[in-house]
Amino acid sequence: MQHIDEQYIIRNFDTALKKGYIKAYYQPVIRTLTEQICSVEALARWQDPEMGLLSPYLFITVLEKNRLIHKLDLMILENICYTYNEMREKGLPLHPFSINLSRLDFNEMDMLKAISDILEKYNVPSTAIHIEITESVMLDNTAYFRRIFDSFHEAGFAIFMDDFGSGYSSLNVLKDYSFDVLKIDMRFLSDIGMRSKKILSSVVNMAKAIGIHTLAEGVETREQILFLRTIGCEMLQGYYYSKPMSSEMYIDYLSASNITVEKRSESDYWDTIGKVNFLSPDPFNEISSDNFPIDDTSVLRESPTALALIEIDGKKVKFQYANRAYLDEINKLGYNNTREMEEAIESMPVVYFQNINEQIEMSLKTGKLIKKDHFANAVYFTYSTKCIAKTDSKYMLAASIKTFDPARTANREQMFEKYSRILIDTYDHITIIDHENNRIITRLYSKIGFTNEYLTMPLDKARVLFAQNEVIESERERFIKFTDISFVKKHIEKTENPILQQPFHIKNQDGKFIIRDIRIIRTTVEDGERFLFVIQSMSPSAQKKALEALEETFDDFN
Repeated sequence: MQHIDEQYIIRNFDTALKKGYIKAYYQPVIRTLTEQICSVEALARWQDPEMGLLSPYLFITVLEKNRLIHKLDLMILENICYTYNEMREKGLPLHPFSINLSRLDFNEMDMLKAISDILEKYNVPSTAIHIEITESVMLDNTAYFRRIFDSFHEAGFAIFMDDFGSGYSSLNVLKDYSFDVLKIDMRFLSDIGMRSKKILSSVVNMAKAIGIHTLAEGVETREQILFLRTIGCEMLQGYYYSKPMSSEMYIDYLSASNITVEKRSESDYWDTIGKVNFLSPDPFNEISSDNFPIDDTSVLRESPTALALIEIDGKKVKFQYANRAYLDEINKLGYNNTREMEEAIESMPVVYFQNINEQIEMSLKTGKLIKKDHFANAVYFTYSTKCIAKTDSKYMLAASIKTFDPARTANREQMFEKYSRILIDTYDHITIIDHENNRIITRLYSKIGFTNEYLTMPLDKARVLFAQNEVIESERERFIKFTDISFVKKHIEKTENPILQQPFHIKNQDGKFIIRDIRIIRTTVEDGERFLFVIQSMSPSAQKKALEALEETFDDFN
């Protein structure tokens, strides 16, 4: 352990400031969901020409004891301003810097004025500076420091509570003061074992419940990162990503690193997303910490809700987060992971997801929680969506999925089967078509006495013969075009509607031609794309409108 005479530090302090032996070193803060730099913490480092690198804990303690710490903190702020302006001149993306303030700073001067004067001198906005405070600053005189913090907030500064968990009065401080970010000190946990996971989960859950963002410092392993991401900790800082760097090294790091910097225009977007409590049984709404279930039988219980965060940027869809429950549910739909779902969405026409797309559009438009039932890959499920944040170009959707489990919802399945039959009975005819293999798979249902001959021949011949035998002569040419699957697919892609619909006069069993509604519906099942050829009777008023339509030329159809 380093031993330096206290007087040596006091005698050499002013010289060290003037000659630049003491400098700000920078350690990036990473947004957990994107792994982009969202801010950076400035840390004091003293590289002495005689004694080498001095321990910060050593010289900071001496400076506080001798009431000199305010000089150090203001010098670090000036270093930040130099670096900020150099980044601006080089065209590098800008981000906030955080600075640590001592309890004694507030006793020596009007710290808000001193900081504001320096920022004005260097033309740096207050929103570019975050103030980090340890709980020891606030142990006495609560009303006094609350007024100070309120003044900092009013001036545009964000305030972080530093080293949460390392002291004795953290909960009292949280009760008495308003913080923007809670910095969780990973070092007070000796490992990432079961007890540590419970503690960290509880802290993050509590912070979310009272509206405070969370940042874990001292992160050193990928295991820690994955766990912190799972429980919804929003930001990370530690040696896993980077050691503290000098200004020169940091600027080179930004210029060359594969890690990108978060756009300032998106900071509020990600902060809003960060408010979602991944551990809540009701993550779509504000909750209290009482709702978080941890007991002796579960080390960490994720939200029972299958939760995902889905970013929509134009037509591009990206899953930013999905918990275990969500992955389990989409597995029942035939997807092993969210990447497979992304690829399916990118590769399939929008009409395959028409109902879900309509639900998402409503969520984006209204901002309300929307719940709808869907059917895909032979699975019925309820999908819940809510737009939780947006920028000029993209949206973040919170989504939940719940499949219908026949073993647990037998009654609902029986009711569904019962009323599905009733719905089917409203149709006159349903045929399943496999256009890829040019065949009719089966006649699913029919009240009309069509010959079985159509089922035994290729699809292209069957539809021509059907037109000749079953469709009134004046409409046969239109029917043949209407049932050309190549035409159907183009029309569906153009309209983004999986249903093509036209009225036709179809021969009844008594030989009369009755106007009926014919639809060709595009759908997908486990073994590929299929089309349904559906005929439905029409009410007298609907028949009248259809006859009027038949007098027109169907310009949109041709």
